[in-house]
Amino acid sequence: MNKFDPDNYAVMIAIVDAESRHPKPSDGDTVRFPAWDQPYVKASRTYGRAVAYTRTYGLIFWLDDSNGKHFEWFPADMIQRVTRDDWHGR
Repeated sequence: MNKFDPDNYAVMIAIVDAESRHPKPSDGDTVRFPAWDQPYVKASRTYGRAVAYTRTYGLIFWLDDSNGKHFEWFPADMIQRVTRDDWHGR
């Protein structure tokens, strides 16, 4: 049985690409959250999941209205954890 999932592979490549675009490369090693343990977060008006972090930045994943996947670094002081009930993402 083939266990290759092209969608998960595309997400992994997008995360690696986003890590290469870190706004402060000297910020230390990037730590990734396991896929099953990514916290729900809010950064400004963006609701998403935290997929990785460094000392002063967090990498947030979210879907737009047309199911486009986005990964962006946000300063840590802009990121708030939210409960599943208070999360307004998809």
